[in-house]
Amino acid sequence: MATRVRWSDAGSGNPSRFDRNNGYLVCLQRRDLPAGPYWVDGRPMPRMPLNRGQFLLLDLNEEHSSLTYGTVDCISIYASREALDRFQEEHALRPVGRLRAARGVAFDDYVIRNLGESLLPAFERPDTANQLFVDHVALALLSHLTAFYGEQPTALRPIRGGLAPWQERRTKDMLLAHIDGKVGLVELARECGLSRSHFARAFRMTTGMPPHKWLLARRIELAQDLLRNSKLSLQEIAIRCGFTDQSHFTKVFARMMHMPPGEWRRSRP
Repeated sequence: MATRVRWSDAGSGNPSRFDRNNGYLVCLQRRDLPAGPYWVDGRPMPRMPLNRGQFLLLDLNEEHSSLTYGTVDCISIYASREALDRFQEEHALRPVGRLRAARGVAFDDYVIRNLGESLLPAFERPDTANQLFVDHVALALLSHLTAFYGEQPTALRPIRGGLAPWQERRTKDMLLAHIDGKVGLVELARECGLSRSHFARAFRMTTGMPPHKWLLARRIELAQDLLRNSKLSLQEIAIRCGFTDQSHFTKVFARMMHMPPGEWRRSRP
């Protein structure tokens, strides 16, 4: 579960509180924040200033409250203890114990920063959010937290093989049947009789890319075919290829083909 939290300080500070929960919260700051009052289970704790791109890792088995000064722009990602345990079981990893959630101490980690920033388009336009991509980010976060922030860090074992031919065919058929990307890793993995994590890694080994990127490449291929061989409008092509509207289609197509679809169509012989 991820959210983007933004507010402006009127000068007196903004109070916030996170109640107890069996999980962890990654709070990635997108703006510099000064130090401020901070309490854990009602006890005052020092909290260092936060620089843009740094994050706090909060253990929600404790109650956290603070008074925050300045303009806040924060990406908060929740990882339940259950999700972490399930991830470790899927990879046959030994339990890593609790995560090293230092109270009031900011971490600087480019992997966490990039994962959080990659979710911004989904926050800005939820209607364009791709479930496969969101699932991919969630697995990457669980993997990174397990490997680097556990009390007993552990590394993932390399996977020994990719998908069987029947699994690859079934997966690709399902992806193409849900060309808008509104199918999750859980459903795809279930069809293959694999865990979510094992499936994601096996698919990448088989195709050379994660499922969301494979599907996006197929969507662009279909768009190119329709641009070249049909008289459909850009809006009609956008919908046919699983995009929410023409604007979304144009943005993605231009990013991948280095020119907007209308220009690409006119440039074809």
